[in-house]
Amino acid sequence: MQKTTSVSALTVLDLHDALLEMGVATLEQMTAAGLYRDQLIDQSSHALPAQEQRLDESLLLKLWQLAAANSSLPHIGLLIGQRFNPATRGVLASWLFQCTQVSEALDVFQKHIALMNPSESWIFSEADDSLLLQLSFAADKPYPQAAIERSLSAWLRWCEEMTGQTIRPQRAEFSFSRPEYHQAYVEVFGDTLVYDSPRNCLQLPRSVLDWPIRGASSYLKQIVEQRALQRFEQLQAKHELLARVRQLIQTDLQQGVSIEKVCRKLHVSRPTLYRRLKQEGTSFTQLVGDVRKQLAFQQIRQGLPVAQVSDDLGFKDVSTFHRAFKRWFNQSPGEYRGHQRGARKP
Repeated sequence: MQKTTSVSALTVLDLHDALLEMGVATLEQMTAAGLYRDQLIDQSSHALPAQEQRLDESLLLKLWQLAAANSSLPHIGLLIGQRFNPATRGVLASWLFQCTQVSEALDVFQKHIALMNPSESWIFSEADDSLLLQLSFAADKPYPQAAIERSLSAWLRWCEEMTGQTIRPQRAEFSFSRPEYHQAYVEVFGDTLVYDSPRNCLQLPRSVLDWPIRGASSYLKQIVEQRALQRFEQLQAKHELLARVRQLIQTDLQQGVSIEKVCRKLHVSRPTLYRRLKQEGTSFTQLVGDVRKQLAFQQIRQGLPVAQVSDDLGFKDVSTFHRAFKRWFNQSPGEYRGHQRGARKP
């Protein structure tokens, strides 16, 4: 049986309730999709606290598919992102609200996002007087545009709730075309918006990092952090094999990666590795592609020569790398760099 990814149960519950309250989905639709509210949280005496419970990611994806299918509220992702419900804060959100300042909360969030959703990832970087927050979802998971809108707008709302200060992005970029509800974007993200970008990101004043988090308690932080780290380590153990395989792939890319080499280093047979990767819902070929894609984005963004990146990632020639990069990001390395230079202009 294929092993699937789990997400925070409260993340699923919050989206479930939001769709019903906003009239985007009906109870009949939820039932037809196999989504029963009383089954989302285990209320039995031996169950973990709701903040630590997990559910199959497929339930979250079903909810997002219902959200994306609605026509009455096309900007549903933005609306859900701006909706804040303290009762559905999971163990990660509870930890963030006990951090000392935004810089610490960002570090915790980036490193432990798997507590909420392992398919969602954030990269934070500083440049001059700006802070760049870049969001992505796992390429093999069908998260719709509404989910991207929700995550970006939710981060702004969370920051305001944590600090009590209003935050306005200097710039926001989106990987999709300008929507008909563009004005709703302006209300959330400000006037400087870029569509059809190779990335989804927010650019904020760097001073945000120093904002204190109101009501933070060192005592509560110690308790929540301990519980969160315990749950995180349990989750990481389940994905230890994937992390090890990715590491070996990255190490061997330039010399020529192969499943035989990886099997020898892991001391397992090829059929065994194939079976275990299949149980994790992936394959060796897919992992090689994922590692190459991630490294290609990072190295091209850093300004390394295209020929060097192609060689480092084990492509047989530059033209093959060009085709792969365009397939991944819908533009060539040169086009991406041109867009990046344009994005840096004031």
